Amino acid sequence: LAASFSKLAVSLASPQVNGTAFTGTNTLTAQDAYGNTVTSFNASGNNVTVTTSLTGSITGLSGTNKLNNAADFSSGIANLTSLGLTFTGTSGSGTFTFSPATGTAVTSSSVTVSAGEATKLVVTGTGTQTAGGTQTITVTAKDANGNTAATYTGTKSITFSGAASSSSPATAPTVASTNFGQSTSMSFSNGVATATMALYKAESATIAATDGTLSAGGSDRLSVTVSPAAYSKLAVSLATPQVNGTAFTGTNTLTAQDAYGNTVSSFD
Repeated sequence: LAASFSKLAVSLASPQVNGTAFTGTNTLTAQDAYGNTVTSFNASGNNVTVTTSLTGSITGLSGTNKLNNAADFSSGIANLTSLGLTFTGTSGSGTFTFSPATGTAVTSSSVTVSAGEATKLVVTGTGTQTAGGTQTITVTAKDANGNTAATYTGTKSITFSGAASSSSPATAPTVASTNFGQSTSMSFSNGVATATMALYKAESATIAATDGTLSAGGSDRLSVTVSPAAYSKLAVSLATPQVNGTAFTGTNTLTAQDAYGNTVSSFD
């Protein structure tokens, strides 16, 4: 017969998926000091707490991040797969430590936790731009915890919004030479794609993107302050009728503009 409980032994399969219950063969075994299985081990009397070197949380077990149920171990072995061990947080490679209230803890070998399925898009780039100028923006598919979803790959149809057309002449903002509001073909590799964005109206724009299912919203959008380009032309507006020999009345203005009809406030 085995001696009294002394330590734990763990075996975890790798890789796993962030936010999803572990798959494959994942076991935790109660042992005596000589490595024999202690079939009588009961986690309700000797709780086992689970921690990880990764940044995130452990869930799915009888005590959320611990095994504390008499049925968790069967004949000295806990089937962590069927129990629902789940890691949710920052993907990467790390270890998992199982610490009994009494006895010696055990740390697993390295487990790679990959990102979960893409749940949103994130648009990034530069926060300032000149009307008529361009910049390279990046669209990244991420899971619910902000990890880049590498499985989001291939050509995707992305529609952009959040910037307006210039006034004179009316010129629509574009990504990859496709007008905002129209489907833009973008090639994603490991969850990431880049494209050239051109903006023409001087404004505070908030650039969003969607593939029809996944979208960039809130802080996942790109805020861009678009400044007027250099002075190019004048625009005039005169009220009519007027009276001969009398200063014009009504609203009569002359406006300095760039090539796209934005007011150049620095004109002298």
